[in-house]
Amino acid sequence: MGRPISNRLKRETKTLRQALGTVVTRLRVERNWSQGEVSQKSGYTTEYLGIVERGKANPSFQLLVVLADIFDIHFSQLLARAERLHRKQAAKPQAKS
Repeated sequence: MGRPISNRLKRETKTLRQALGTVVTRLRVERNWSQGEVSQKSGYTTEYLGIVERGKANPSFQLLVVLADIFDIHFSQLLARAERLHRKQAAKPQAKS
């Protein structure tokens, strides 16, 4: 059994890839699904989904289509959510070192 699902997961959104992973994580957590459940529904391994959620891999077009389908949203909505989240992060003033 995996770890409990937390709605307080913190994810980086500095890159669009990270923002997309954050969106996938949020959609999964909103539905109280584990990565294992998403793995079963999507046909992709939990390991790969975890890497995508952490923004460490560029997901394939096919994976994005499958994820949009299992989360019952349009493909364009999935990308738009990621873009909005990324722009929100980019608009934040950066701390100077």
